[in-house]
Amino acid sequence: MLHLLRIEWLKVKNYRAFWVFSILYLASIFLVNYIAWTIVERTQTEVPGSSMVLGSPFAFPKVWQTVGWFSSWLLYFPGMIIIMLMVNEFNFKTHRQNIIDGWSRKQFITVKITMVILFSVLITVLNAVTSLFFGLISRGSFSFEGMEYLIYVFFQALAYLFLALMLAVLFRRSGLAIIIFFLYGLIFEWLICGLMTFQFKLAPISYFLPLQTSDVLIPIPFGAKVMYPDAPAAIVLMIGVLAYITLYIFFARKKFLVDDL
Repeated sequence: MLHLLRIEWLKVKNYRAFWVFSILYLASIFLVNYIAWTIVERTQTEVPGSSMVLGSPFAFPKVWQTVGWFSSWLLYFPGMIIIMLMVNEFNFKTHRQNIIDGWSRKQFITVKITMVILFSVLITVLNAVTSLFFGLISRGSFSFEGMEYLIYVFFQALAYLFLALMLAVLFRRSGLAIIIFFLYGLIFEWLICGLMTFQFKLAPISYFLPLQTSDVLIPIPFGAKVMYPDAPAAIVLMIGVLAYITLYIFFARKKFLVDDL
């Protein structure tokens, strides 16, 4: 597997779009959280009583949740990277060349699955470092309490990136896959969720939509009880996330194994 991953690295190390979106993602995580931290600090300084409403979202132990929530909006960047890397295999026929060179189809798709897991690990580490930074510069002392949100960050990243991988394998067109990825995540699922909640009074079921399941694991740090008043227990949501991840992997793997090269 390490040998196959080294080959994957050779494919991406000179790919400019990969580095552009990776750097944008890295910078955005810090900048988004820094802007939010600055707003919170100024609000608490200039508006008496605001601390009663906002609390201390960037202090320990709340910072693990806060950074996870703000950073979750940026998962579309690594999702785009996964889509572009996978679709490039089809566009440049490198998947076909790998199989001609001796790879099996199972090895090829397994390497892609492994890459998604590695990306998710890196995203989690980045969230941990960012949380530590803002927690240490905010009021309060270090605390391990709330670190379970890093586990939720990892599974949320898996959910988003495996969805992106599945769309890339299904459509084999980066533009179409990216459009569907963005439209569904940012518009359609929210519309479906709103209809189920307010029109059909099915709020408990709406928590189990594909991306909503992982999103509810990391609720907004202030007002979570308003946004998700009757959210299921974390373990129930985790089961839902794992079920979706399994389905994404199954469909991506099945499609690649049976399709013509």
